[in-house]
Amino acid sequence: MNKTTVIKKLNDMMNLEISGAMKYLQFSYMVFGLNRKPSIDFLREQATESIIHSTKIGEKILSLGGSPSISSQEDLKVRKISIEQILKESTQIETKALNGYMNLLKDVADDVVMDNFIREFISEESNHLEEIEKMLRV
Repeated sequence: MNKTTVIKKLNDMMNLEISGAMKYLQFSYMVFGLNRKPSIDFLREQATESIIHSTKIGEKILSLGGSPSISSQEDLKVRKISIEQILKESTQIETKALNGYMNLLKDVADDVVMDNFIREFISEESNHLEEIEKMLRV
């Protein structure tokens, strides 16, 4: 395992999770209508989980001898958007995270602990994506 490469990719994933948390929180402010309460609960739960993911990744970066570097370039302007549009954008967030973790898995294949660490995120992101896809079915 090349620690330098893994630390860089972990920093990228940490920032992706932080961006996801910001997007989910922003989405929760855009929901109105009859399904507002369950929708904002779901979105804020996703935001919280993204923060938990970013925290775990930051701690792992430290354990590997690196320095977590937080940055975000997200444009979080308030806009009118339906819950269906929010969920479609959420599938993009989850797919990007899932692909990032899958890519990282190749770099840690020779380290059992890191392999398990990354597979946990893959499992969680897969579950999130499946749940959102079920919500989008009509």
